[in-house]
Amino acid sequence: MPRTPFPRSVVTGIASALEANLKASEPVMEQLWTAARPRMLSTVARAEGSSVMRNVSRGSGSSVLQPCTCGKILCPGHARSMATASQANAVQPAWATHERAPGLAERLAEVTKHFPTALSVDDFMARVEVALAGYGFSGDNAIGAKGRVWLAMSNLCRDESCLILEDKIEAAFGSCFSTHGLGGVLTCGVIGMKAGLSHSPVVGGKERYVFFSFPHIAIDSDGKVGAVSRPNRPGASAACGALIAALGDLKKDGLESHCKAPGQHDPLEPEYSILKQRIARRLAYEKVNPTDMTLVDITKAAERVISTDLEYLISKAVDPKKADYAVFTGVQIHNWAADLNNTNTPSLEFVGVGRSYVVVNGEKVHLDLNKVPALSPRQLQILASASPSDGKAATSASSGKLVQEIPREYLMKRLGGALSAAHVDVGTPAWASFVQKDFTDPHADAPKLDHPFEAAAPKEEAPNTSFFWGKKK
Repeated sequence: MPRTPFPRSVVTGIASALEANLKASEPVMEQLWTAARPRMLSTVARAEGSSVMRNVSRGSGSSVLQPCTCGKILCPGHARSMATASQANAVQPAWATHERAPGLAERLAEVTKHFPTALSVDDFMARVEVALAGYGFSGDNAIGAKGRVWLAMSNLCRDESCLILEDKIEAAFGSCFSTHGLGGVLTCGVIGMKAGLSHSPVVGGKERYVFFSFPHIAIDSDGKVGAVSRPNRPGASAACGALIAALGDLKKDGLESHCKAPGQHDPLEPEYSILKQRIARRLAYEKVNPTDMTLVDITKAAERVISTDLEYLISKAVDPKKADYAVFTGVQIHNWAADLNNTNTPSLEFVGVGRSYVVVNGEKVHLDLNKVPALSPRQLQILASASPSDGKAATSASSGKLVQEIPREYLMKRLGGALSAAHVDVGTPAWASFVQKDFTDPHADAPKLDHPFEAAAPKEEAPNTSFFWGKKK
């Protein structure tokens, strides 16, 4: 059935009501709304199939955020917490009528026991976009006739479960330059960072970058920390596997054996050994005993390490005179159904918010995303539908935060899990005659990755590999 476009009066009423609420309670938030309004309404217009809201957004006046009375665009000292319609913890509002909505607020409460700053991933991305709109990172023309106006860089774990957050970032900021590593460890180096930055568009004589960096952890729908269900894999899997292994090694061996000088790593486990060494050095600096740590503790420690690494690389690769940039770090949290085969249990995704700031014209301004008001449930649904996780999803609220389900169909498809467990044995394929069964490798005797460094005999050249450089004895 075709949709009926929104009447102009209804659309104008929605916009006017939002503006009236913001004007009455928070001047700074009114400015943020003015800056972010064009893209938000444009997304709504596309979702509704109507040009009316585009016209409303064009007629809204300037989209430039005006400075605070103290001269700063968003002064942390003058910004106050913004109340939303739903404040009671774990209480379902009247609009939470979706059959899958009950229980979502309790799921949020369980996650925030471990990560108090956690926001549902769609809520997080909406607040990031609203906050950045006031600093020249305007989503209205990120991708469009004028082309991109920024470059997004994402640093997540290599785990396929992290692609949910990657999709959300790319839905708002366009395709990312990825520096992903095992456990989220940054190994791209300064040259790797500069390689990505060199792809940034130049608008108004400036480049703009948005950096996202998150290790991850799983807390399933039953509240079990570290447990995650994966498609077509029996039993519970784990996340983050690299951090779980690192915690086990640090508990067993202690910190000292892993506090090696930078540049030393295991050639067979390059990323894992680097991740473990950096965490060990950080814990030694903080005087933390690993035997007392939980998976939540080491995940938070990894976030501190990786965030510091990111900022150090930025200091080496970014010229603040030529570029403005924003940094958002934290922890990605998978709150999926304990059993993905159970279609009655929603899967959720959260972000434990860490560092959030912008650097504009060389001035660093910290952002408190909790002071950016949450969107309405309907707005959040529309913005989520513009990302790959399309379709209606259960939405709930608690303590000024919105929680939105990750649709199961999208989750299973994104992770590569078949919706059916059936597999067909086709026997010998008709094209089997084209398969080459016998093959002689002309370089079968070439040195392998773990070949001994020393030469086998005097005067003999030791084998050269990409990991070892041989010398004569």
